Amino acid sequence: MKQVLTPEDINNLEEILYKASPAPWRVIDEETVDTVWVSPDIEGNPIALIDYNSAAQNRADARFIASARNYMDVLINEVKTLRKRILDLIQSNNIELQKRLDLQEELNELKKVLQNSDGNK
Repeated sequence: MKQVLTPEDINNLEEILYKASPAPWRVIDEETVDTVWVSPDIEGNPIALIDYNSAAQNRADARFIASARNYMDVLINEVKTLRKRILDLIQSNNIELQKRLDLQEELNELKKVLQNSDGNK
């Protein structure tokens, strides 16, 4: 499994997200059965039936699936915002560093001029 999402990965996730049924999704479960349904929070048929494990595991998996759908757009936007902020900070830091280097260069030139003027006296 990848440890870092590339911009292409994020674009693919967005495409998957927007092709899926709209959020919010919810879990439909009954305590008396092991089967759990995942459904969009609109009128219509459920999206998924989960019944391959114990009732507790099915409920946990269904809650994960519904939560992933409900918050995926928030997470993608957060990643994009934070990455842009990081790039802005790096650019700002680079500009500040360049200013300092330019000032250091000017200072070195002034020192040379002063040394030359002291040597000419």
